Amino acid sequence: MGVSIRDMKSDVCVVGAGPAGLFSAISAAEGGAKIVVIEGNTTACRKLLHTGRGRCNLTHKGTAAEFVGAYGEFGRFLRPSLYEFCSEDLRQYFSGRGLKTKLEKGGCVFPVSDRASDVAGVLVEHARELSVRLMYGRSVERIEKGGEGFAVLTGRERISARAVIIATGGVSWPFTGSTGDGYEFARGFGHTVVEARAALSPLVTAESWPGELGGVGIREVLIKGKAGGRRVSCSGPLMFTGDGIGGPAVLDFSRLVTDFLPDYDEPLKVSIDLLPGHEAEELDKEIMGFCSAHPKKELAGALSGLVPRAVMEQLCRQLNPSGVILAGGLRKKDRKGLVSMLKGLRLSIVATSPIAEATVTRGGVCTGQVNPRTMESRQCPGVFFCGEVLNADGPCGGFNLQIAFSTGYAAGRGAGAGTPA
Repeated sequence: MGVSIRDMKSDVCVVGAGPAGLFSAISAAEGGAKIVVIEGNTTACRKLLHTGRGRCNLTHKGTAAEFVGAYGEFGRFLRPSLYEFCSEDLRQYFSGRGLKTKLEKGGCVFPVSDRASDVAGVLVEHARELSVRLMYGRSVERIEKGGEGFAVLTGRERISARAVIIATGGVSWPFTGSTGDGYEFARGFGHTVVEARAALSPLVTAESWPGELGGVGIREVLIKGKAGGRRVSCSGPLMFTGDGIGGPAVLDFSRLVTDFLPDYDEPLKVSIDLLPGHEAEELDKEIMGFCSAHPKKELAGALSGLVPRAVMEQLCRQLNPSGVILAGGLRKKDRKGLVSMLKGLRLSIVATSPIAEATVTRGGVCTGQVNPRTMESRQCPGVFFCGEVLNADGPCGGFNLQIAFSTGYAAGRGAGAGTPA
């Protein structure tokens, strides 16, 4: 005996209850549209709850123009939605719903409560106040176009809607429910989907020694390299990992080189300035002073105030693999070599970490086939996209969640615009 399929009707059906999906539902419902949201997980915002180590870095300080610049090649597409709804608008939205935000060092914005669950709670509560119907634990099997609208089919329901918003995310962090099913829906409506690659990802090195420093961090570095014929650089904290390097500076760097790594026959050579606040000449004099003051001390211990001792021990082993170096016995040649490593540590990048471990997906629905003002498909009117399913990403620091909210706002306004008053 077959399973009975329940027929339902709505003005807009949103597929995905992450921040982009919920905010699009809220925006459409505020215009009077009847909304149904379908979510495969048993709760909303599963990925958002893990962002910022559970604190949720929900946006960044800056004007719309500054945001556009930060997104690089994606800025032109994102520009209309950012000018319509940017960082300050988002902070005011949450403040108006009783959730205050705070600005931290570097421009990152967090809820004062330091709880991502509070951010999710505001979105879910607001959606319910607007009579948005949230349906959890449903997988969308297919979306059909017919007549003047669409039919969204789960295993138990057939939801008829005038418009559909696809907010299914990418393929990073699949444990949160990001399976890439939105790409197949997009292809079904004639869209090109740019190959998914890891962005904001740790990097794997050809050298094995970084693995010996796994978990050791450096507060501020400058990492530089050349990819696609252009020089790229990023600054910020670095963390050594079991097979290479990570941390915010590396994650930002990864999104600038991920498109090129599979195409290189040789590893990508990078240079890391471990002490960007020091000039080489100044650093050389500082090391001489340390050595003069502590001649009988092991060099790594004498210089451990510059970088973590474990890092300095590794550099000293590279200078003299055969034994311990005493500060008073440091030769000029080795001192110059040490300065060179501190100001330009060479590593060879062979890959990003697997995309499942990346914070963000690079790739997705081709933005040239999406109206940047409304997020409506140019291939199939009535279909809208928002959030990580789109081929648009940004650096660390709240920029990617701002994409989710800005494009979600635009998609909701666009999809809800056809609702009769």
